[in-house]
Amino acid sequence: MPWSLDLRKHLLDKFPLEEGRYPIPDDVRLPPKWTLDRYDSKEEDGETRPKLPSRAKEASSPDHDTRPLPGSVSATLTDNTRMTPSSHWQDVRHIVLTASESINYAPGDILHITPRNFPQDVDRLISLMGWEDQADIPLQFVTGDGSPASTSVSAPPIPFLLGSPGFTLRALLTDYLDIMAIPRRSFFSQIAHFTKDEMHKERLLEFTNPEYIDEFYDYTTRPRRSILEVLAEFDTVKIPWPLVCSVLPVLRGRQFSLASGGKLKTSARGGTRFELLVAIVKYQTVIKRIRQGVCTRYLAALQPGSTLKVQVQKGGLHSSAKQLSDPSVLIGPGTGVAPIRSLLWEKAAMAEEFKKNQNYGPDEQPLALGPVILLYGGHNKAADYFFEDEWEALKAQLNLTVITAFSRDQKKKYYVQDALRENSSVFYELLHEKGGSVFVCGSSGRMPQAVREALIETFQAPLGDSAESRQTAEKYLIDMEKVGRYKQETW
Repeated sequence: MPWSLDLRKHLLDKFPLEEGRYPIPDDVRLPPKWTLDRYDSKEEDGETRPKLPSRAKEASSPDHDTRPLPGSVSATLTDNTRMTPSSHWQDVRHIVLTASESINYAPGDILHITPRNFPQDVDRLISLMGWEDQADIPLQFVTGDGSPASTSVSAPPIPFLLGSPGFTLRALLTDYLDIMAIPRRSFFSQIAHFTKDEMHKERLLEFTNPEYIDEFYDYTTRPRRSILEVLAEFDTVKIPWPLVCSVLPVLRGRQFSLASGGKLKTSARGGTRFELLVAIVKYQTVIKRIRQGVCTRYLAALQPGSTLKVQVQKGGLHSSAKQLSDPSVLIGPGTGVAPIRSLLWEKAAMAEEFKKNQNYGPDEQPLALGPVILLYGGHNKAADYFFEDEWEALKAQLNLTVITAFSRDQKKKYYVQDALRENSSVFYELLHEKGGSVFVCGSSGRMPQAVREALIETFQAPLGDSAESRQTAEKYLIDMEKVGRYKQETW
């Protein structure tokens, strides 16, 4: 905010306006480039399209997503299983999806899912704004001057709907606009124009003032207050429905690391299988209200047989076949084990392929892949030791060692970095002597830095405790990064 104010002043000083012209005051609302208008099914050339029913192109049904999201494919939910006990504080789901298309992906890649709002929340907003009469009539985007032209200085907020008029306000609020987002300062600036209550207007404008940034933070970010809650509290605000897309933010997709690899990538009926390990976001804020993640709440409510729109995106591991076959240390606390699981099943597929090519017998063990250490972290072994049975099964296919660190199973907390230090000679042998690689996945908080520090200490230990040995150990880790032997996928 200070930077943008300084930039504005700098530009006005460097490029002064002509005499008689003045900057637009901050309290003036700029006209939007695009607004909503009723759609009468007639094209500009006079041709008439088939007449649409009054509730045309409503929001998709809760269980089946038919949105025309660019670049996405339709996936069917086949499994949505809670992995943690019902008594555990965190609800973690193993979600399995299948798509008819054949889509290739690699360990570390991401599934992008665009959530949808819940009907009860949409109904509440429609009621608050008094949009009941407009909620289900066909609409279209028109330029600021009211023409339905498809050319403009910029695209409308949801550009792919420009060529598909006939959508409804209810569909926009359910499928495309984020009514549960934490509002930004610009939102308060916009809605201040839509109230006649002077006290409400004054309070809303305070949130846009840089001098009151602490109050803005305490009202929005700290309690995670949503746009819907703000509009319920400032109930004199009535946003004109034609302007809704210029006031409310667009619903964005969320990214989840794929947990499937190797043979798990193909569904039983052909096509592609996607597996996710998702922690459902639900917590109580400082104002004692329950908050839920927009996308994880959506996923948690879906039943098998539901369809949703997904996109596969490249992740940050970028592992070559050589790196996958080399000795490796895989570190994945909590849901960070998702891409680690993908790596392990990919390694198992490579081992199986090598076994076939070398004509090994069914009871012979190929030596194509280097040893693997899985360093698994969780809170309690009884509550969140995800895929434990699979790790045991994979030992028959890979030279796999599993080391665990459950932080709450003893009085003193014990993390993956503690397990790393405790077994430093084993990790030194695999990483330094055998030239193995490290993959760190999970929370981007303190864990990656703590793991990094423990690895530096591991490389330093044989060299003695001196400043020079510390520098040598640090350089070794940096060199590992440069050649791709140390990789992170954190969020």
